[in-house]
Amino acid sequence: MKKIKIAMVAPPFGPEGGPEVVCRHLTDALVDMGIDVTLFAPGDWETKAKHIQTLPISLWKMKNFKKQSEFFRKNLIYFSQLKIIKNQEKFDIIHLHSQRNAYVVAKFLEKPCLLTLHNIIGRMDLDQIRETKLKLVAISEGRKKMIGNSQVIENGINVKELEYSFGRGKYLLVVGRLIEQKGIDVAIKIAKKAAKKLIIIGRIGNSPKRQAYYQKKIKPFLDKNIIHKNQMPQKRVYEYMKNAEALISPIRGRLTVVPLVVMESLACGTPVISTPVKPAPAFLKNKKIGIFSANTRELIGAAKEVNRFSRAECRKFAEKYFDSHIMAEKYAKLYKKITAKK
Repeated sequence: MKKIKIAMVAPPFGPEGGPEVVCRHLTDALVDMGIDVTLFAPGDWETKAKHIQTLPISLWKMKNFKKQSEFFRKNLIYFSQLKIIKNQEKFDIIHLHSQRNAYVVAKFLEKPCLLTLHNIIGRMDLDQIRETKLKLVAISEGRKKMIGNSQVIENGINVKELEYSFGRGKYLLVVGRLIEQKGIDVAIKIAKKAAKKLIIIGRIGNSPKRQAYYQKKIKPFLDKNIIHKNQMPQKRVYEYMKNAEALISPIRGRLTVVPLVVMESLACGTPVISTPVKPAPAFLKNKKIGIFSANTRELIGAAKEVNRFSRAECRKFAEKYFDSHIMAEKYAKLYKKITAKK
């Protein structure tokens, strides 16, 4: 493996996004294993790997981000992703993390290439990607059932990077975009029924649909006990996590992967009160780390009795199942398998 040269191509939006977090943690874990990795990412990214800048700064951090036309932004996105093409001869394998642009990139690549499908993908889009020689990776067994033929490698995070607390928290916490799917209104209901303080961390968004959701389902309930804080650097989010009594994750719809925010919360020693993951990995049945239920009454009951969970067990659980080095070892085996077939 130490002879294989890997190009890791990150999405260009910002280092705090889900696929971006996974990409960064995977890259650093591979470097820790002594593997030769070069990260293709915007200039503001921090990494242990060799770094080739795809943009001077991440899209979300550009001062003119909100003013950018769709045409202007798409050109920046494609420029960031296509930069690997003229550098491909330096590498043995290329790993893509942006599925929206993977088809175009893969069409110009001659080197072995794989794509991690971080988000749900439509049938037409999937069929188009399959026209290339990309190897596909699903991030859960549930997603594999939706995608079809693919390798399954679950996401991971650098657990050691997250500080933890075993002291009793001071509030309930919900983290995520303020959209109906994330169930922020359900989290508010749970907090009120449990008579607990709730801190909401998330971006409202500019679309009419997101503005309407905020104005109708969230803003009227904000007070000294239901507090909204806008999007913030990841390190600050982790501070709020480790000082929370529990993370509330009442996501609507079919949840087929363990969300990163759940992994991060457990790594901080904070139990999780969440809707279920389908199909649920057997290890999620550990009753000491939280509850995964579709029954709102059960979630409210758990919010009232957070002392029934073990914060030490939460941290130990994250170290055992979610550390990025577990993910990296699986990817290393896959890289070796793919390059051996050249």
